[in-house]
Amino acid sequence: MKLPGITTKYPIELLSGLANNDSSIVPMAVKDFISNCAIVDTYKKEGGADDAREKAIEEFGTGLVWLFGIPAVKKIIDFVYKPLGLNPKFDVTLLKDKDKLKETVNSLKNSSNPALENEKNIFSTLKDKNSALKFLTNEQLYKGLSVSKFAISTAMSAFALSKLISYKQKTTQKRIEKDFKKETASKVLLSNSLNNSLSNDITFKAFDNSKNKKDITFKGISKLGELFMYNPIANTLILDGVITSSRLLKARKGEKKEVALKEIFQIAFIYAVAKPIQIMFEKMGQLIKRPIELDPKVLFLQNLKDKVKNANKYIIDNNLIEYVKDKNGAEISVLNKDFIKDIHTKDINSSSLSALIEILENNGVISIVKSKDGKNSAVSYMKNIDEKEVLKTLENINSLAKHIDKIKSIKAFKIFAVLGNVALAAWIMGVVQPKLAIQMRKMLNNGDNRNPAIIAAENEMKEKAKM
Repeated sequence: MKLPGITTKYPIELLSGLANNDSSIVPMAVKDFISNCAIVDTYKKEGGADDAREKAIEEFGTGLVWLFGIPAVKKIIDFVYKPLGLNPKFDVTLLKDKDKLKETVNSLKNSSNPALENEKNIFSTLKDKNSALKFLTNEQLYKGLSVSKFAISTAMSAFALSKLISYKQKTTQKRIEKDFKKETASKVLLSNSLNNSLSNDITFKAFDNSKNKKDITFKGISKLGELFMYNPIANTLILDGVITSSRLLKARKGEKKEVALKEIFQIAFIYAVAKPIQIMFEKMGQLIKRPIELDPKVLFLQNLKDKVKNANKYIIDNNLIEYVKDKNGAEISVLNKDFIKDIHTKDINSSSLSALIEILENNGVISIVKSKDGKNSAVSYMKNIDEKEVLKTLENINSLAKHIDKIKSIKAFKIFAVLGNVALAAWIMGVVQPKLAIQMRKMLNNGDNRNPAIIAAENEMKEKAKM
């Protein structure tokens, strides 16, 4: 029996992307689209057409900046690498541990595997002066370009969001002016008064918020970039902080608390709730003896049963998972200290090791490189291998091996868990969050559903016209 829709590479890639909250933009893109549609619908019903239009512009616009604009900026910067003789795929976090870096350089120096020739050249020339910019070493340039990617993408995201919010507010302002002109066209005196004042600041004060009109400055952004260069989570946290600051600075009078609530919800969800939801489904799988921790690309591998059995046999035979006592005397599992070194130096195509290597690669913890003729392959040194993630994957292989005869139902539950995660996340952000925001709006505005900033702008225009 084949599971419907999971018969080719692309659905599996999509499912894998949806499952990876930590490293993929796919789940964020899908959740964003679904939740944004729900947000717009909620505000249309509760706050009116203007409110819905503003939410559509801001939410979908921000999503485009975050999901596509920032990666596009980074891709553009990648073009700088080639003229400098550098590789944009080089992971700058590899430069953090000097002892480990030295060990990598020596290991590559002694390697005769043709698949590692390119990496051997990259690592052996890190301390060399760059061929184009001779006053800097290649290592310094890798660091500098990494900081530049971070600084420019952060600045561009804040700039784009600032312009987006301004556009949103001006669109509403023009609609208010147009409707008000139309309603008062028959009143000559009022119309003349309106025409004389529209060019001034009838709605400008309410919408543009000139006393708060400040461009976000990026003093010290280089230092921040360097400080968080080795920490991808901190990178994302800073970007989210800049986006949140931009929204709060551009928020109009009467809507700042609502914006703050939304941002708190968003950040809390991304950093505190998304992972626990995933863990919840994994725990459910353990309870019903359907382990789903491994990536969909692993669970849908051809001949999976044989590969899992062979991989698990290699894990056990080579004692890759060791058990030691922690400082409190409790037994904990640790990764065999020689395993990472072994997979870099051993023949990964050997029958005993190949199944494990294939699973580790598809689970995203290692990367494989091939020689130009495609005849040789090796575990790449360019990907920073997280020993904790390797250990976790080995334990998950062991768990799956115990229940491999239930693989059909395991696959089905994995699909349910991934889609359930997306649906639950979209419901929290698209339904719960805007409903709470609307309730807060009612409490602060005597039961009125509408955006107080839009109401203030309309009232200001009416008062100005009476003068």
